[in-house]
Amino acid sequence: MTLTHLFKAQAIFAWLWVAMFWFAPGLAAQGPGWEVTPDLQAFGQIVSIPLLAIGWISWMAPTWVGDNLKKVGMVLGVYINALFIVVQAFHVSTAAANFDPLGMIPTVIFIALFYWKCR
Repeated sequence: MTLTHLFKAQAIFAWLWVAMFWFAPGLAAQGPGWEVTPDLQAFGQIVSIPLLAIGWISWMAPTWVGDNLKKVGMVLGVYINALFIVVQAFHVSTAAANFDPLGMIPTVIFIALFYWKCR
């Protein structure tokens, strides 16, 4: 798997979450153990817009950044994904959410793969 393919895979993963927030909010809320309310559905749709952008940036990064792809890979693939892990871990530690393997495990895998391909 090349770094370009890894960026594309991350984009697809982000877009999967966008689709869940819009069309299957119950599925998105099931992992963390949240109750689906109209407020949570609306918030998920709002959050889906930055995820859509992250997906678009990930998809286009190999074309846009050229020789700097490894630097962008470290930022998007390692550091930003690590922030997702930190926030999820915080929510689990405060009992605001259950451990969600659908969000946590692929993100850890992306971090490892991006780190490996960018070093």
